[in-house]
Amino acid sequence: MITFETQPDRRRLSAAVRHAHRRMLLPYRIGLVLAVVLLLAALFVFPSRVLAYVWLGCAVFCAVFPPLVVRAVVRASWKLHGIPTTWTFTDEGVHTANALSEGTVRWAALSGVERMPDQLIFRINRQQVFPVRIDGLDAGQRERLFDLLRERGLLPGADR
Repeated sequence: MITFETQPDRRRLSAAVRHAHRRMLLPYRIGLVLAVVLLLAALFVFPSRVLAYVWLGCAVFCAVFPPLVVRAVVRASWKLHGIPTTWTFTDEGVHTANALSEGTVRWAALSGVERMPDQLIFRINRQQVFPVRIDGLDAGQRERLFDLLRERGLLPGADR
């Protein structure tokens, strides 16, 4: 059994949301590049102000939409993630407790764990994730936690 408490950090939660949903936001990054290329083509190759405005609008949308989505997701989840939380890793699964909620996610419900600097992203499916800050753990505690996750097949063995 491994138990520790984490403090809220909005910046890290935002980074976790961006990381966890990077595949869903990728089309907007690709769209931004494509819209800029087409904007340049509309300006210099086929001088057309109408097309330039269309592609400029597309580029602005593709640049602004992903950060707005991340901000909205963080704002919506801050009520539960914005307070100190106690995490307990047992044979049953991952147990979380704070002033507003308490619950356990069983190991069978998890599809994987991704490492980020000073936090882990526990993945239930492509959209459902929960970040766990590990910056307060010392090297021995981190290694115990990583070993537990490797035993469960959630963290690749070479991920050291």
